[in-house]
Amino acid sequence: MANTREREQLKYMKFLQEPPTRTTMYYMSAFTVLVAILLAVFAIRPTLLTIDRINSEIKEKQRIYDALDTKISAMVQLDEQYTEFADNLDSLQLIYPTSGNFSLFMSNIDSVVSRNGFVLKGLSFTEYDNDLYDINSIVVAPWAVQISVNGPESNIDNLFDDLESMPMYPVIDRFSYGEAEDDGSKNFSIAMRIYHVENNKFYSSGNESD
Repeated sequence: MANTREREQLKYMKFLQEPPTRTTMYYMSAFTVLVAILLAVFAIRPTLLTIDRINSEIKEKQRIYDALDTKISAMVQLDEQYTEFADNLDSLQLIYPTSGNFSLFMSNIDSVVSRNGFVLKGLSFTEYDNDLYDINSIVVAPWAVQISVNGPESNIDNLFDDLESMPMYPVIDRFSYGEAEDDGSKNFSIAMRIYHVENNKFYSSGNESD
């Protein structure tokens, strides 16, 4: 039994002292490569996939956070602007009414016409013919205004300028005129468009129920 143990020790010492053969090295290299592949497939790859998923979730959460932060900043800025211009915003209800009450326009039109040397003969409001003009607007909608005036032709350009400079920002679509009268004046028919808000609750505080 002692001889057997001695022989095994001599065998191990001989293996350690003698370099492995080329075939043995190939087997050892192949085994090492196989172990590395198995580790990559069953250990490293799932870890890498987990890390990539976590990174993607972090980026998505950061994107959502940045979007929310931008919206909050915009809301704070709008609130500050509303507080600053609250009085001016209240006048929008007269400039762009929701009920078709164009009282501000009517209270200004006669003075605009008069200071340009014209006499207001007629004023009417009708629904706007959208087939004539392509109006691209979201909140406001056009409303047609027809006025008839009599006065000197030489002042008509100034009248047009003053009309379109009114607070309601009317736009002159077309006009026509008749023959000159004995005093040299002419009758002019002017078609304009002004705007109103179709949503009746547009100016409400938002606390009202639909």
